[in-house]
Amino acid sequence: MDEQLLSEFSAFDFNPSIPVLDKCLELMNKYKIDGETIVNCWLGYSTTKLNGAAPTLEDLPAFDREFLSKEKFAKTAKEEPLSDSPVIHNITTINQLVDDEELLGGYGTPVRKVNIAQKYGDVLRYLTGGERNGCSLLPLVQQYMFSRLRDKYEVLEEQIDDKAQLLAEIMKIDEWSPHNQLLSETFNTVGRICCDATSSGTTRLHSSSLLLEGSRKLASGHSVPLDVSGVKEYSFFPGQVVAIAGSNPTGKRVIVSAVTTPPVNPIPKVDVNFQGPLDVIVACGPFTLCDDLEFAPMKDLIERIENIKPQLVILLGPFLDIRNKMVDSFELDKTYQEQFDLILENLQRAISDSIQVLIIPSWRDAHHRIVYPTPPFQPKKIQANFHFFSDPCVVDVDGVLIGLTSTDILFHLSKEEIAAAPQGSDRLGRLVSHLFSQQSFYPLCPASDEMSVDLEKAQDHCKLPFTPHILIVPSDLRFFIKNVNGCVVVNTERTVKGVSGGTFARLQITAGDSSPNSVQVKAEISRV
Repeated sequence: MDEQLLSEFSAFDFNPSIPVLDKCLELMNKYKIDGETIVNCWLGYSTTKLNGAAPTLEDLPAFDREFLSKEKFAKTAKEEPLSDSPVIHNITTINQLVDDEELLGGYGTPVRKVNIAQKYGDVLRYLTGGERNGCSLLPLVQQYMFSRLRDKYEVLEEQIDDKAQLLAEIMKIDEWSPHNQLLSETFNTVGRICCDATSSGTTRLHSSSLLLEGSRKLASGHSVPLDVSGVKEYSFFPGQVVAIAGSNPTGKRVIVSAVTTPPVNPIPKVDVNFQGPLDVIVACGPFTLCDDLEFAPMKDLIERIENIKPQLVILLGPFLDIRNKMVDSFELDKTYQEQFDLILENLQRAISDSIQVLIIPSWRDAHHRIVYPTPPFQPKKIQANFHFFSDPCVVDVDGVLIGLTSTDILFHLSKEEIAAAPQGSDRLGRLVSHLFSQQSFYPLCPASDEMSVDLEKAQDHCKLPFTPHILIVPSDLRFFIKNVNGCVVVNTERTVKGVSGGTFARLQITAGDSSPNSVQVKAEISRV
């Protein structure tokens, strides 16, 4: 048990001592939770209260008192006698992430101007045959969170119907069966994964609280519990659309025999049309320490940029973080907008005109719209080499498709996903694969409590209907570089982690030899 709990902590770059692990095991016994749950709870508590610090014996009592005791599973634990060992609900383990990589050699001075196509996936509709069809920008001036319940329901219906069509094609199924009817023989159905909070007493998904919600057309919108005890491997999260093979001998519960997820679409056939390597630096905010607004780490990052001289720099928010102590306590002598204008002015002054800069906002930017999807910044003064896109988006850089989001979808998924997987399986790679399979930058539904998601606008502006060459997904989880479904996925982590410097990514992209639309990417994580 100690080894499994240590593995869970190690995946987030924590290395707790034996006494800390023993105390965590006591808490797991007390609340009848597994290692994955207590680690996710610690991440939530630590991020809010301790700037992401590792667990210590001094902090665990407050963690128990202020966080665990207030969770819904605490009430359930009090109603049942404690056992001698924690209850383990799944067999998910997290593999050890990559260690620090060796730094690439110095990049050369840019010798050509990078051609950045009009923003795509804030922008993006669909790419077929190399053509870009139906661009749709996310405007800044519009109403948010004004959707009627009926409109939200139609969005959720459309998500099921779209995925059902894709699944029917790959599974060669002419017609889906309703899962809410008594059927003793094996049948195929499709629907959305939900959590039965009423019977489980918690909103966290669990193998015993799984529901499959059908569409109005197929099952009149009814939800039916799922029994996955006979499935060796699975991975579920709320909002996921899946196909289920199983039977319903009582009409009240589907006994699942197989689970199929939607297919992953390939990289579009677009010509990569640049000569020589494309050097890119990617960094995600916050860019200043959590207790000041001096932006010293940003200055260090700019100095590195000027020394490396990449052709392209991608900066993702938050720039003026609502979690910053000075912002949160209103200790500013300027308005939020004036403070951000000063940040941007300093950036434009410090970065050379020959370097193209992409700016992606965050819903955590205090001066901006605290909503997702987040529209692009619209500053009054813009230099020609600065480009402002929305979150999320896909940009076309000389034929290289780069997916970008500043929202920590991986962390949100890691708190909600349940899985039965072989020991040592790649959990982080699996979390990323959910984005490709569900064809969305944010497939989790309902969204994290800290998010304000406009479902209608997310349906239009958060789709990921193909696999990009590169996907940037900054997260509080430990940095990584992975090849997932042929896409180079990079978690840069944060430029600042609490009161210390963090990390950023350096990429070197060249045209591939295998096909006109392929690229080769050398990537590494560097420390600020």
